[in-house]
Amino acid sequence: MADYPMIIGHRGFPGRYPENTLVGLLAAAEAGAHGVELDVQISADGVPVVIHDPDLWRTTGRRGFVFELKAAELKGIGAGEPLRFGERYRGEPIPTLHAVAEALSAFPGLRVFIEIKWDAPRHQIPDVTKAVLNASQPLGDRRVVIGFDERLLQEARSLADVPIGWALRAWDRFHRERAGTLQPEYLFCDRDYLPLAPELLWPGPWQWVVYEINDREEARKLASRGVTAVETADVASMLDAEASAER
Repeated sequence: MADYPMIIGHRGFPGRYPENTLVGLLAAAEAGAHGVELDVQISADGVPVVIHDPDLWRTTGRRGFVFELKAAELKGIGAGEPLRFGERYRGEPIPTLHAVAEALSAFPGLRVFIEIKWDAPRHQIPDVTKAVLNASQPLGDRRVVIGFDERLLQEARSLADVPIGWALRAWDRFHRERAGTLQPEYLFCDRDYLPLAPELLWPGPWQWVVYEINDREEARKLASRGVTAVETADVASMLDAEASAER
């Protein structure tokens, strides 16, 4: 059992850069993150774009919804989180998944967790899944399709030989049984859902990923309980703690 978990940039490196932007994802990779997690919504014309919310307001300062606009229109919208960063990242656009996959393919050791969001379904599951798989092909076997919706994960697994990660909505018997049926390579869990130690995490073929963890000591305690990786907003600081643990 590792003394310290692997570090995954949660939506890139949002502690210092706008979330789900190319600049933030690249910064996490360049800092040495073991992986990055990003979110995908689908444009009006069926193109996967990297953004968390279906509503544009929080990250762009503009009214509207991703599913109402075509990819070409979304490309012209700045996603620099003006509410947090002001004008600093004004020109940072909403990237397509394909553009991000091509850029991150330059980091051979980086695992990329692609969360398919389906908050406002305007497209059919097979179409969404195919579009995501096609757009992320530059990543090869380093991509992992994740999400809360089991149907999307099952579709991804049926269409391509890709690992999947199921995000839990609760810590209960139902989710434990469903995990046993789905058999994902990864189980993602909100830190607030985890039972208190010393209760054990569910055994299975999966690796545990917990989010969002920005405290070094908490990360160490999670590793001692069998957590493989943590998602964090503070990539550099958490990696520094890992380096200190190895010395």
